[in-house]
Amino acid sequence: MRLCAIQQPYPFTPEEAESAVDFLLSELAGCDSEMDVILLPEYSNCPCSFPPGESLPFAKKNAALLENAAIQTAQRCRAIVALSFCAPIGDVYRNTTRVFDRQGKHCGDYFKQQLTEREPLARQIDNSYALEFRPPEIIEVEGLRLGFITCYDAYFNEYIAHLAYRKPDLVLAASHQRAERADILEMQNRALAFHTNAFVLRASVGMGEGKPYGGCSMIVDPSGQILANAGSKNGRLSCEVGDLKQKYLRSDSFGGPKIRNDEFIEKGRTPWSYRPCGSAVRLDDARLPYPRICAHRGFNTVAPENSLPSFAAAIALGADEIELDLWPSKDGVPMILHDPTLNRISNASGRITDWTCAELKKLDFGASAAAAWRGLQIPTLEELLRKFPRQVVFNLHVKSFEESTISKQDFLQQIITLIECYDCSQHVYITGRVDIQEVLIEIAPDLPRCMAGGPNPEKMDIVEKAIAFHCQKLQFMKPHYSAELIEQAHTHGIRCNMFWSDEPEETKAFLKAGIDTILTNDFLQIQQAAKPYRK
Repeated sequence: MRLCAIQQPYPFTPEEAESAVDFLLSELAGCDSEMDVILLPEYSNCPCSFPPGESLPFAKKNAALLENAAIQTAQRCRAIVALSFCAPIGDVYRNTTRVFDRQGKHCGDYFKQQLTEREPLARQIDNSYALEFRPPEIIEVEGLRLGFITCYDAYFNEYIAHLAYRKPDLVLAASHQRAERADILEMQNRALAFHTNAFVLRASVGMGEGKPYGGCSMIVDPSGQILANAGSKNGRLSCEVGDLKQKYLRSDSFGGPKIRNDEFIEKGRTPWSYRPCGSAVRLDDARLPYPRICAHRGFNTVAPENSLPSFAAAIALGADEIELDLWPSKDGVPMILHDPTLNRISNASGRITDWTCAELKKLDFGASAAAAWRGLQIPTLEELLRKFPRQVVFNLHVKSFEESTISKQDFLQQIITLIECYDCSQHVYITGRVDIQEVLIEIAPDLPRCMAGGPNPEKMDIVEKAIAFHCQKLQFMKPHYSAELIEQAHTHGIRCNMFWSDEPEETKAFLKAGIDTILTNDFLQIQQAAKPYRK
């Protein structure tokens, strides 16, 4: 098998972009029947940084031109051709690697998974597909399993590990990496081949003769050995590699029998020690769209409030957020309970702050709800975060309490440490009154915060407080809100929660008034009422 990568000269100005596209057309025309797989670089039909609004028109003008050339090359050379370009997909354009077989038939598309921040903005590229779970794409052609890594994808080792699990034979790495050093590009693609146990064919853009960055279209074997490297030289880079199903075999421990490298790595994998990932992970607080429905104390009409079953029910039904209340135990452990006392929902009485965590764990927090829940324990914040990391946005309502064995600062620091430990920093915000906000703004200024209504919410000064403490959100208590307050909050970039609504018509009225997130005790009914207002 002969692999070929075409390295395109990078056009530093829009005026040079047309000649860069012509260069690719010329190189494709020069390919011959010795080639078996040909790869073009990323954004081949819009290869430079255009002024805002000009990239997509240029891409549209050249998309069909390059696609037709790729098809003709596949047919003429009897080669598999992979075109990486800004491609029309229905009514939108996406960063796409499109594969054609030796007859020029379209075999499938890969859409770049990890897009840079400026791609949807400057290039007007659709990234909606990347906001939901999608396994790494595998396209089979002639029995070969083709995997894909496009530019920025190459930096995400967890994604590469998932790609390795899908067992590709050849990874097509279309790139537009212009600022990365050559030695890093070599290291990156050697590791990509080594960890996927696949050949890597990389095509990129050249930044000029002798430049120490960019370029480096290359071919790497599964052991991580670079077989060919274009460096800064533009044009076609090709290399004979033999059987693309060849795998790197290594010893299974020192002196042990030979085993595939990817199998050797997989044998020792402990995924429970990694960052939460995969299909269970939801969009974080910054990216999850509004309006939202927040399950107040979980789905507490079907399970005891502030319990793991209540939270699990809401999460299983697709809750955007869950709200929970936190108090310190006598020994400072963050415990999940609404009331300051145990009387209402346990088989004990007294203030929660007078009991240690171990003592609280011996009590019954389920029988008061129903006999079927007898023996249910009070959950700790750590148990909740360990069970559902990044599966929902957590509205952590830290209750105001009188300092005794633990200070507010120490208690909040414990909460922050747990949030960081379970990788939930992007999936939480902390709600509290002024005394809580005063501490948070000092010890965790970057953690999203929500101003809670004070002991006298009728004062209607919650927006001023939210502004003063640089809160990203506030939480109205009905009926203490107004259209003017909502507008004032939104003008300052502050999202508005409403505590609470269990009535569908009331929920609709709140959403029409501009409320961003509604807390509810009857999650499923309110979720359904809000569906027409969802984007």
